[in-house]
Amino acid sequence: MIKESRSLLLVREDFVLNLFRICDYNMVKNRLLVNHSKNTIQLFWQRDQSVPRSAPAVDFHHPFSEEDLAELRWYLEDYLGFPYGLEPEKAKQTEKKIKEWGKELFKVVFPRSSKAWDFFQEATREGLDKCELCISSDDPSVLNLPWELIYDTDHQFLSPALAGMYRSLNSYAVRAEITDLPENELNILLVIARPYGEKDISLKTIAQPILESLQPIQNKVNLKVLRPPNFEQFERELNENKGFYHIVHFDGHGSFDPNSQGLQHSLGGDGQGVLIFENLNGTPQIITASQIAQSLVNCRVPIFMLNACKSAQEGEESFSSVATRLIGLGAKGVVAMAYSVYAEAAKYFIGRVYEQLVMGSNLSEAVASGRRELINKRQRPSPKGYLPLQDWMIPVLYQQENYSPLAQDTNDKLDLEIFLEEPPPESLIGESKEGSFGFVGRDYDILQLERSLRQNPIVLLQGLAGVGKTQLAIGFSKWLIQTRGRSLCFFNSFEYGTNFVSVIYQVGRAIWGDQFSQYEWEKQKVAVLNYLKSQPCLLIFDNFESLKDSSSSGKFLLTESECEDFKNLLHDLQGGKTWILITSRKEETWLECNYTLQKLSGLHPKDAENLASKIFKNAGIDRAKLSPKYLELLETLSGNPLALRVILPYLKRFTPEEILESIKFGLESFQESSETGKKNSLTVSLDYSFSKLSEKTQLHLPFLALFTARFNISFLCNFSHGFDGGDHLKSSEDYREFFGEKITKTDWLAILSEANQSGILSELQHGLYELHPVLPWYLHQKLLQNHTPDEIGKIENKILIFYMFHGIAFTPEYNGSSTEEAYSALLFEEPNMLRYMSFAEQNKDWDSLWTVFTGLGSLYNRLGLWDKFLLLGQQLLKKLGNEFSSILSSDEKAINLYIFIKGAEASNAVRLGNFEKARRINQEILDGLSHPNYSILFKEKISTAKFNLGIIETNERDFDEAIKHCQEAIELYEEVESPDNTNFLSSVYAQLGIISRLKYDFNDALIYFDEAMKIAQERKDSYKETEIHYELAEIYRMQGNFHLASEYALKVIEFYELLREPYKMAAAYDLLGMLSRSQKDYQKSIFYYRKALQIYENEGDEYNASDEYQGLGQVLKELGQLEESIAYFEKALEIRRNFEEWRKVAATLVELGGALEIQQNLARALSCYISAFAIDFEYGREFITIDLENLARLLKSLDEKSFKEIWQKTTGQECPQEVYGILVAQ
Repeated sequence: MIKESRSLLLVREDFVLNLFRICDYNMVKNRLLVNHSKNTIQLFWQRDQSVPRSAPAVDFHHPFSEEDLAELRWYLEDYLGFPYGLEPEKAKQTEKKIKEWGKELFKVVFPRSSKAWDFFQEATREGLDKCELCISSDDPSVLNLPWELIYDTDHQFLSPALAGMYRSLNSYAVRAEITDLPENELNILLVIARPYGEKDISLKTIAQPILESLQPIQNKVNLKVLRPPNFEQFERELNENKGFYHIVHFDGHGSFDPNSQGLQHSLGGDGQGVLIFENLNGTPQIITASQIAQSLVNCRVPIFMLNACKSAQEGEESFSSVATRLIGLGAKGVVAMAYSVYAEAAKYFIGRVYEQLVMGSNLSEAVASGRRELINKRQRPSPKGYLPLQDWMIPVLYQQENYSPLAQDTNDKLDLEIFLEEPPPESLIGESKEGSFGFVGRDYDILQLERSLRQNPIVLLQGLAGVGKTQLAIGFSKWLIQTRGRSLCFFNSFEYGTNFVSVIYQVGRAIWGDQFSQYEWEKQKVAVLNYLKSQPCLLIFDNFESLKDSSSSGKFLLTESECEDFKNLLHDLQGGKTWILITSRKEETWLECNYTLQKLSGLHPKDAENLASKIFKNAGIDRAKLSPKYLELLETLSGNPLALRVILPYLKRFTPEEILESIKFGLESFQESSETGKKNSLTVSLDYSFSKLSEKTQLHLPFLALFTARFNISFLCNFSHGFDGGDHLKSSEDYREFFGEKITKTDWLAILSEANQSGILSELQHGLYELHPVLPWYLHQKLLQNHTPDEIGKIENKILIFYMFHGIAFTPEYNGSSTEEAYSALLFEEPNMLRYMSFAEQNKDWDSLWTVFTGLGSLYNRLGLWDKFLLLGQQLLKKLGNEFSSILSSDEKAINLYIFIKGAEASNAVRLGNFEKARRINQEILDGLSHPNYSILFKEKISTAKFNLGIIETNERDFDEAIKHCQEAIELYEEVESPDNTNFLSSVYAQLGIISRLKYDFNDALIYFDEAMKIAQERKDSYKETEIHYELAEIYRMQGNFHLASEYALKVIEFYELLREPYKMAAAYDLLGMLSRSQKDYQKSIFYYRKALQIYENEGDEYNASDEYQGLGQVLKELGQLEESIAYFEKALEIRRNFEEWRKVAATLVELGGALEIQQNLARALSCYISAFAIDFEYGREFITIDLENLARLLKSLDEKSFKEIWQKTTGQECPQEVYGILVAQ
């Protein structure tokens, strides 16, 4: 025991009182403070808010030797890097020592038979989880001790069980309260610095686990990644956003330099903590604790998370580490790492800390919870697989006061809105798919891509086949989306026929939805170009080498003008905000743009091992039983992912030495192929895998060269052996002639199973398989070994004919099978049908092309993929011709194709309310086919055009003309010999039902719908049945039978929900909204209208969204919420005017006028009624009576002069005397 001076005792007690005053009393009832000063320690205890009690000060002796601390560091940082030989036993001994070291710490702080021991017993009587422990000192050697190891025989390790444990500083006062930070979400700035290139730790080592851990709470977290990660940008971001960020998370290198003068001049005095940022060129930018303190003094960030190693280590000078410097800035708390931390540990610890902070816990409680997570999840990766590690003591918390960034939610009632939230719209647009084993590695490549794109917005990623260019492009885009590096990413694969038009359409439709389709092509191009220039997007052009054919001539598959379009696009985007990533097997010098070339090789050895472990697991191979030679095999395969996938499964049958010998022999004897972009190791790997297949599989597997992306075993069987009902197309004979024998489904199952087990194929689900993009090329080389190009062309033509039949047989309009099954089959075969459409187009085989396109068109129409359908049609018209007059001189099949494409365009125009365009297209078709030579030959097409006119006239409420055209369509169709499309008649009857419903002739409507339903049920067309159910719901609503109407509407929703087609559900939600409003169930009505609105807005369908704005406005008006009601009406009005949908504009004006009239805004209400009257007078006088009633009512409330002035101002003309007379008379 020593005696302290009275002045020192007063200083110490004053500090303790200040520290306890700012403690959080929500959960913790007891606080123990170990205060170190001048080689003594003294324990203070406080229960609740009582006056702290103190134990006598005692001498402090350092309980660790340098050897002890070095051994602890070895265990935490180095052991799992090489857990072989004697090291595991050494680790066990260290784990025992950790307990002994912890006991020594406990004896120092709480010696038995002392007042400190008594305080500890009292403080923990109610449980360790009701007590927190603080270590306070200004001595670096004390702060650096692993206090988290403190161990009591009765309680085990204390730090994981305590409510909180942290360090604080004696001589630094608590700063003023940080106020006005956002309270609705946790705002995090993440700094990822990797300045040491390929030798650095992986880019996503910590970041990816953080992002994964935040996924469940993403609606409560706003995370931004600092770009670029230099200190200047860091300083700028924080000072420009003072009072916004709750947390700065530094993911990079930190260190403690005992002699900082030995580093570059930017360092401060001797012995400082440093964080290492990046310079703009990616080199290290070393920033000392002093610089950070000086620059960020007013940034007002309460919490810093530093997973940089040694960011908590103290030097001889007080406040020398980064952690303590940040505390000196006024940070509430700093979580730092005393040792290097494993990614797995960071994932568990940081994820739990953030989760607790979002739930309202204070920082001390959150860190304690994160520590317990590490205790419970000890497995860490090593070369021997996952092994346990006690690393829960690595995180260190410094704080001067407890802080909770978000308030605790004390409302136990679950908010319905949370469960109504839809997932956010997809930010990666375009068909992209991760490989069978997910995205593996490539952290350095991602880092390089981002750095390159910051300097130059166009990067060409060049790599050999199978090396993983596509997967890297997808992985890079997802990384940017996850970290908010780009607002949107657009993925375009040129492997399946993407062209310039589709690129423009993809962007335009994603941004503007249906509105984009209203504009001419030149305006569409300008709009997309300006958007990409001004917005931070990522545009991916994948497999760009596909723009040239694979022959030695290298001829472009695009037209010269399309190539110029791409060159101009890249030139124009050179100085904009959008990044462009091009992947190709070769350089694309023809683009003539200043792109940055980044070459891609195989996976990094560790990434290759990671992929290998996934392949082993899938193949049932025990890695532990393999000889070390398997690592040499990975190296020989150059880290090529496809080579790994096809070779490694054979380790189940052969030793690494046997396979390695064969691969090396193949590489030595390999003759380079004329095909560019195919590395010899990949070709040799494929050859090895192919050679191990059975003779039958080697014979028939090359047939898959004639397919793209995926295939269905049923197609192979039907082609090679015939259908169950017979081989009407004689395809089995063609197959036998080409391959020498017929094979059955049993044969194919064995062949594909063998190929799948070898890694050559991937089975998606039973009978459905996926092809790697390289495989068709490789198998095509096998075909050329036994067949001439002409022979291959003939079998391709047979497959085209088969796909013609496929397009018909699997289209519900032409078959009687299950509609859902038909569309599933079509959707799966889409890539192959597109391939053979292109084949037909090159050969000008319009008949085959039209037939296949018809099937795809039916699919796109059903799934609401109108833009995809129209785009494909536009591409065909470029080759076919845009003018009908020139097409009429072509053969019948070309005319059929043209009519089908233009008919689809007209249908889309009707959907968008552009009836004039739809009428013009159909009238052009009727005029062109009016010649007697055509009127007989194309009677079915004429019938369809008249039906389409009937639809247009229905929408324009010209019911007499609509009925006439529908009846003419039926008469003409019945004259067609052997009509095979009864689905058409079902559609016409349904349209007549709609017309009758709109005329309030419900009896006729039910008769027509009954006829349509009979046909739909005979054909098992569930889609058509559902469409009729919707119309029946409308009838019963109009009749006031709300119960029956709701039943049918819910049937519609149930059907489309089952098929995951939300767009089709929107109309039924709208109907339920109307039904609920009619029954004055306003909350339910709002719910349904909002559901419909959300779907339409997600689809970019403003035209139909306007109905939901109108419906919500009506409900709110009836609820008396007039301001909101008016806002909804005004939004609906704006959209409907943009679409020139004048009848709907008039309806909205009447509703808006009604709301304004209730508000006594009579002048503006009158103006709305006058505008509605003018529109109804011009476009259809169905509602003129209502308009006159509204005007007459307002006339009575206003004097004649005011009424006429408003009329003049609204219309630009005087009020007609006859109209005024009618109003006065009412």
